[in-house]
Amino acid sequence: MDKTGKKQPKKKKKWIIITAVAAVGILLAVFLLPQFFFRSVAGNAVAAAATRTVTVERGTIETTVTGSGNLSAESTLNISLPSSVTVESVLVEAGDSVSEGDILATLNAVSLQSAISNLQSELDALDSELGDISTDEESYSVEASVNGRVKQIYASAGDDSGEVLGENGALAILSLDGKMKVLFTPSSTDGITVGSEAEITLSDGSTVTGTVAALSADTCTVTLTDDGPAYGDTVSISVNGTALGSGTLEVNAPISILGGTGTIESVEVSLNEMVDSGDALFTVSGAVSQEYAALLSERAEYADTLRALLKYAQTNSITADASGTIVEAVSSVSSSSVTQSSETSAQIMSTTVAGNSASLLSSGSGMADTPVLLSGTDHTATDISGTVQVYINNPVTGDTPQSTIMPGSGYTGTITWQPSASKFESGTVYTANVVLTAQDGYRFSEDATASVTGATVENVMVSAESETNTLSFSAVFPATQATGDASEPEPSNDGAQDSHLPNTENDISVHGNGAGTSFPSGTAASVGSGSASSSVSTADSTSSDSSLSMQTIITIQTGEANSLTVNVDELDILSIEEGQEVSVVLDALPDDTFHGTVTKVSGSGTAQSGVTTYPVTITLDDAADSGVLSGMNATATISVARSENVLLIPLDALQERGAEQFVYIAGDGDGDNEQRAVETGLSDGTNVEILSGLSEGEQIVYTESISNQTDEQNAMPDIGGGSFPGGMGGNMDMGSFTPPSGDMGGGPMG
Repeated sequence: MDKTGKKQPKKKKKWIIITAVAAVGILLAVFLLPQFFFRSVAGNAVAAAATRTVTVERGTIETTVTGSGNLSAESTLNISLPSSVTVESVLVEAGDSVSEGDILATLNAVSLQSAISNLQSELDALDSELGDISTDEESYSVEASVNGRVKQIYASAGDDSGEVLGENGALAILSLDGKMKVLFTPSSTDGITVGSEAEITLSDGSTVTGTVAALSADTCTVTLTDDGPAYGDTVSISVNGTALGSGTLEVNAPISILGGTGTIESVEVSLNEMVDSGDALFTVSGAVSQEYAALLSERAEYADTLRALLKYAQTNSITADASGTIVEAVSSVSSSSVTQSSETSAQIMSTTVAGNSASLLSSGSGMADTPVLLSGTDHTATDISGTVQVYINNPVTGDTPQSTIMPGSGYTGTITWQPSASKFESGTVYTANVVLTAQDGYRFSEDATASVTGATVENVMVSAESETNTLSFSAVFPATQATGDASEPEPSNDGAQDSHLPNTENDISVHGNGAGTSFPSGTAASVGSGSASSSVSTADSTSSDSSLSMQTIITIQTGEANSLTVNVDELDILSIEEGQEVSVVLDALPDDTFHGTVTKVSGSGTAQSGVTTYPVTITLDDAADSGVLSGMNATATISVARSENVLLIPLDALQERGAEQFVYIAGDGDGDNEQRAVETGLSDGTNVEILSGLSEGEQIVYTESISNQTDEQNAMPDIGGGSFPGGMGGNMDMGSFTPPSGDMGGGPMG
C-alpha cells in the first residue's frame, strides 16, 4: 500500500506536464504556421512576379509640366467717370451679360452738364497757355555722369534726337571698365583655362593681347583693352598659336547715353575719347520744353474725357461700347461735393504743372495724419514729404530684374531698367527708372525725394502737386560683378585706367540753359494722350497717371474666357517656352480637352516657403462658343518635349553604374544574359527613349520595382476567408533564366 501510494502522484504530474507542452505547441502552430506558410508562398510568388521580359518596341513619348489656375478674359473694358459726376443708378451687376448699346447706368444731368462745362473751361485755359509757350524752344547739353571711353556715336549734327534714339536706343555708348569683349564658340578648349592669354587679330590685321574671362564647351569670352579696338569690329582669336574662332567686339561694361527731344546741334566728343563725369557729349537745340509737353499731355486727357461725357449727355446714361460680361459694377456712386446746383456740382482745384493749369478732383473726406487743404478747394490730401525709402533688389548677375515696388504708405510704384534684360548680365551698370504714384487721398509734396540702399539716386522729380501725383527718379547701381572676376579688381593689363572705372552715376544729366528746365536723365519729354473714359485694356495693363480724378464705374469682360495663368515651379520654368502646345481640362467639363498655346513666360517669380514659382500665360485656341466661363478651374498640361516613332523600354529596365547606363538582353535559354550599354533620350517617368544600343524586337529582362507589393505581403494576412495567391507570374516562361547580378533593380540606380 505504501509503495503504491507514493508512485501515483508522480504519474499524474507527468501527464500534466505533457499536456501543457502539447498545448503550447498547438498554440505556436496556430499562430506561426499560417504566417510561415504565407511568407513562403508569397515569397515564391513575388520572386516569380518581379522578373519581367519585354520586347523593345517603337512608340511616342512626351514630357510634360502640369499646372492649374482659373480662366479669365484677355481684354476688359473699363468705364470711368470724373468723380464729380453723380451716378443715379447702376442697372447691371457682376455676372450679367450685356450687348453693345445696352444702357448700363443713368447719370445726374446737372452734375454731368457741370462737369462738361468745367472741362471745356479747362481746355480753353490749357489752349491759352499752350499758345503762350508754343514757340518757346530750349537748348540743353547732354552730359556724361560717369567716367568712361566713347566707343560708339550714333548721333550727328542735324539729326533729330528722338529719331536717333528710336533707331539705335541711344545717342552714344560709353565703356566704363576699360575693356572690350568678344564672345565666340571655341573650336577646342584643350589647354585653355580662365585667365589664359589670348591673341586677338583685328580686321585691319593688327593684334591685341587679351585674357580668357569665361569658358565653357559652347562659349568663350575674351576681354581686351577698349583703347583702340572698334565697337562692332570682326576679330579672330587664338591661344598658344591655335586658332579658336572669331566674333564681334562688344563693350564689356556699356552704358547708353540717352537724351530728350530736339535737334543735335553739335557733337562735343570723338570716338575713343576719354570723358569724365560732367563732360558735355552733345548740344541739343529746338527742344520742346517740359512745360509744353506736360500741358499737351494734360490737354489730351481732358479732351478724351470731354468726348466721353458729351456722348453720355445725349441720353444722360452710359451705354456699353461692346458686348460682354459684367465683371464689376459699383452699386451706387455719388460725390459728397455734388448737389443739384450747377455752382457746386464739380469741384475744381488749381495746381501748377510747369505753369498754371487746373484739374478735376474728387471731394473725398480728409485723410489721417496731416491733411493738406488743396488750393482753391475744400478737398484735402495727406502729404508724402521728406525722403521716401524705396527697397530695390540690387542687380546680381543671373538674377531677374525687379519690376514693381513694394507698396508703401500711400503710394505704389513701378520700375523700368536701363539697359533692359530678362536676366542681369555680368559687368554691367544698371539704372532703375522708378515712378511712384500716390494713391487716392495722398500726394507727394514738392520737397519729396527718395533713397535706395546701394544706389545713387538722381533726377528726382515730383509732378504737379495734386492728389495721386507722381515722384520719379533714377537709381544707378554699381556694375555687376563680371563672370570669372575675383573679389579683388584684377590688374589692368588691358589698358584700363583706375580713374576710368564707373562712379555709379546715372546715364546722363541734361541741363537746360534756356528757360531753366531740367530734362530727366535717360528719358525724353514725351507727348502722349491720356486714357479715355471708356478704354480697352489687357490683363497686364496699368492705369496711367492722371491729373483728373477718375473712378471706374463698370468693368466689362469683352473677350472670350480663353486665358489661363498657371504657376510653374522654378525647377521646370527653364523648359517652358512661348509657342509650346498645351492641353487644358476644366473641372466643369472633365470629358472635354481644350487646346492652347503658351503665350507668355514671366521672368518675375514669387517666392513662398522656400519655393519660387513663375506665372505662365496660356491662351486657349478653341474656347469660343464652348460655354466656358471666366473663373472656371482648369488644369493645363504643357508639352515640353515629344518624340514619335522611337524605341521605348520601361524605365525600370534601365540600369546605371556610375555614368554608364545599360540593360540586360535576354539569353538564348542557357541562362546567359548580355549586359549592353545604351544611350537614352526622353523619359516620362514610366518609359524611356533609347537613342542607341538596342534594336526593335530585341528582348530585355529586368527586375520590376516591387517595393509596394513587398510591403503589402509582409503584413499579417487575414486567413479567415479568401485564398492565397497562385499562378503569379502569368504566362511568362521563366525557362532557365539566371537573374543578373545585384545591379538589377527598379530603375536607374543612384
